Amino acid sequence: MAALGVVSTRAVVERRQQIGVLRAVGYKRYMIQASFLLESSFISLMGVLIGLVLGLTLSYNAFLDIRQDANVDNLIYSVPWLQLGIIISITYIFAIITTFIPSRQAAKIAPAEALRYE
Repeated sequence: MAALGVVSTRAVVERRQQIGVLRAVGYKRYMIQASFLLESSFISLMGVLIGLVLGLTLSYNAFLDIRQDANVDNLIYSVPWLQLGIIISITYIFAIITTFIPSRQAAKIAPAEALRYE
């Protein structure tokens, strides 16, 4: 989550000119902010999805190995969906919070200021 905030802050600095061009052609502040939030939302959701799939796959494989090694047939594999849902929700909320401030900074960039070469 912290890395996503750092990447978002860096993206605002590196895309200063592109943001200025978008603002010059008519993009509103909320459109710039929404695009940054949408980008970080997509990245965080893909990270959560990949982590969830890999975690479930690895835990199921570990379960099968344990059941086979222990030679116990009455073990049942269950996934704590409620706890996973809470963890995923908290992760997503904090990822959006860490990218909210950089997206606000991007929205406040004036077109004339951003288009000047440094």
